[in-house]
Amino acid sequence: MPLLTSTMRCYARPLASNKPGFTLKQKVKTFNRTNVSILLATLLLGILLYVVLSLVAQSIDPEPFTLDTGDTPDNVVPPAIRTRTDLELALGGNVAELNTLLAASIDWYEQRGYLGPLPVLGRIDDSTLLNVYAAIPAGDLLTLAGNGDIAAAQALAELSMSSDNKSPPEAIEWYRQAASYGSVYAMFRLSELLQIFANRQLDVFNSDPVYSARLTELRNNNPLIERDALAWAITGLLAGGLPVAQPELAQNIKKLSTALGEYDTVRACDKASRLLLDLAAERRSRGRLVFSTEPPPLFVSAPRISDVLPCETSLQPIIDTSMCRAISVPGLINPNQTLWRCD
Repeated sequence: MPLLTSTMRCYARPLASNKPGFTLKQKVKTFNRTNVSILLATLLLGILLYVVLSLVAQSIDPEPFTLDTGDTPDNVVPPAIRTRTDLELALGGNVAELNTLLAASIDWYEQRGYLGPLPVLGRIDDSTLLNVYAAIPAGDLLTLAGNGDIAAAQALAELSMSSDNKSPPEAIEWYRQAASYGSVYAMFRLSELLQIFANRQLDVFNSDPVYSARLTELRNNNPLIERDALAWAITGLLAGGLPVAQPELAQNIKKLSTALGEYDTVRACDKASRLLLDLAAERRSRGRLVFSTEPPPLFVSAPRISDVLPCETSLQPIIDTSMCRAISVPGLINPNQTLWRCD
């Protein structure tokens, strides 16, 4: 009996646990809590590992990786007509008499003092005329310039700035005389020289005391030299019109106008209109035509004169481009450039 009783007591013990009072349901509940705790701990460990790896990666290469794609849109130069080859491609087979048109256009620019390269029209070097005048003695140039020769006057102006005895006032005087002969190039060259003479930062590069004294005298006699530089640029634009309104000129005029401000820009426009009248009167006194209003048959320029001229609309160039038409050249002309054909 003692053995039977002991066996019965053994089978009478709970099967769920060796601990008294711990049921199967309670054991399952405890098991689930343990699994959840393990999952949470694993998740937190993964997050911590990700953060650590990210910090390590940043310390090795703090700069983000970027792919080098070359020029950005701001650095890309828009397609444009810059040479005769570009012009031929733009016109295609539409203009059979291209050589005749180019010769007439070159002649138009030469009459207005443009004796250097004209790459769009096919002249990549200085004109033959400019090379000839560069070899003429100064005494003969004086005689020619006195008789109204534009090329001679411009050659003397350059000699005044290229010789050992540089004289800014003399260069300005010769270019002023060339402008009175009808040289639009001389008007723009005057503007360029006045900008150079007004720039005092360039004085440190000059070691010639005579030149410095002449430059100081020029500045003292003309305290509004920057305004005059803008006035001469506008005068050239009024005399030459759209055919001389290149994008580079537009940028230069805008730079000058911005630096001077609205008041001085208006004064420069007023002076430009007076200069144009004075130059016309001087030409008339020499028995010459005041100024021709005829444009060249073919040229490349800004789309509109208003894009370049900083003056009010009542002040317009004397060149008549009403009979000119813009030639559409898809994919070649940039927004700042237009190809014109004038019949």
